[in-house]
Amino acid sequence: MTTGLAAPTTPVDVEAPGLPPLARGPVLGIAAAFVFLELAVAARYGFHRDELYFLACARHMAWGYVDQPPFVPAVAWLATHVFGTTVVGLRLLPALSGAAAVVLTALMARELGGGRQAQSLAALAAATSPQVLAASHLLSTTAFDLFFWAVITFVLLRLLRTADVRLWLVLGAAAGVGLLNKLNVAFLLAAVVFGLLVGRRGRLLLSPWAAAGAGVTLLLWAPNIVWNAQHDWAAVAMLRSLHHENGGLGAVIGFIPSQALVVGPVLIVFWLAGLRRLLRSGPGRPLGLAYLFLLVLFTLSGAKAYYLAGMYFALFAGGGVWAEDRLAHKQPPGRLRGWVALMVAGALVAIPLTLPVLPESLLPKGSWEGNINKDLSATVGWPRFVQQVARVAGTLPPDQRADLVVFAGDYGAAGAVDLYGARYGLPHAISGHNSYWWWGPAGAKDGATTIAVDLPRSYLLTIFSQVTPAGTVTSPGGVWTEERGDPIWICRGQKVTWPAAWPAARYYG
Repeated sequence: MTTGLAAPTTPVDVEAPGLPPLARGPVLGIAAAFVFLELAVAARYGFHRDELYFLACARHMAWGYVDQPPFVPAVAWLATHVFGTTVVGLRLLPALSGAAAVVLTALMARELGGGRQAQSLAALAAATSPQVLAASHLLSTTAFDLFFWAVITFVLLRLLRTADVRLWLVLGAAAGVGLLNKLNVAFLLAAVVFGLLVGRRGRLLLSPWAAAGAGVTLLLWAPNIVWNAQHDWAAVAMLRSLHHENGGLGAVIGFIPSQALVVGPVLIVFWLAGLRRLLRSGPGRPLGLAYLFLLVLFTLSGAKAYYLAGMYFALFAGGGVWAEDRLAHKQPPGRLRGWVALMVAGALVAIPLTLPVLPESLLPKGSWEGNINKDLSATVGWPRFVQQVARVAGTLPPDQRADLVVFAGDYGAAGAVDLYGARYGLPHAISGHNSYWWWGPAGAKDGATTIAVDLPRSYLLTIFSQVTPAGTVTSPGGVWTEERGDPIWICRGQKVTWPAAWPAARYYG
């Protein structure tokens, strides 16, 4: 394994001299199986609440939104124009991005000197990790964030091995596009700088190519920065709201233990050994230090458990090299069967908790069980929800239905009405939640009868003189969802115009 200066290479030079052969067959086979599994279950249940929101964002294309940069809404726009508004079409690119991360994990193992066994095990670890399985199932910022972290860490590892400083341009481009997907990439960049400085590779940061790479990052990210400046730094306000809502001592205490669930309990020894391998490796040491930096930072800040998930691809790569060395030193040499069986067993346990393989009727009915993986329940019951709203609307006189307003308390409910409501004669919903607030109460006629969902009566009475209960939201088979039991109101006697009421309607969370 070369640690000094080497002939310049490119990140696509998979047959680079001095590296073991690429295990194309096993690695591509694992990636293909991963995509097959993701797409095989993609159409079960239905759209996720966030996907409904992203579809709404795609109808309001911009360089930014309250809760994410423009990348995922742009993907939603592309998917709907190519495949139509289908669940599988929307989830194809997330599945492919997960498979690409699997391949990049194998390539990182190769950069660390790992042969066929190391690359195969690293790829299998990535493909069977619960967080990767779950995130790649949905159109989300997390799915693509994992991919961009894998790209950045792979390019950095190649740069560290070859000292080809031109790779800073590639890393800068990946970081810039990654920041257009999720601001989480900024933490990775800070950790990379820390790892290089503490790992005694700081001279790489002094290269003009590093400055050029930083320039590329800022150039690509600039439109989103401008958008935020024009919208009262909405992303900053959103981050503060999320930290206030999800932070605290419990989040701090639980962050490190939660990593076992994110990565997968059966992979604990594998990624811990991978971390040790990185810290003892010349090219890998800055990445190992970057992981420790982020582990401390996210623990102290009470971050969400999955914020660190993208860093485990590098640790899986190190774990693959460690496992290969361990197998080679056995007498007689060990085989992969044990590791493969362990990882596959871990995936079989994780799949029912991460992917929609069970019948809807077997999903949790209680909130405690439902919170184990809220993403599964968040894909259930949206057409039924819109039908309930439509039934309430059907009880109104024709003159009230003509100018009806649907006011939703969260973007999932609003997105569902926007997607399914037209078939029942419902108007587009208005909402004060996140970016919906910035789109305003467009089309809402003052004095019109309003159906409100998931909003407190006390708040609605500040706008209307009459707020009458019209039912509660139910779910198919009593499955627990965040909307189950939410009140549905009929509101009349508007006291405040929509433009006047709108500033107080804003809710970030």
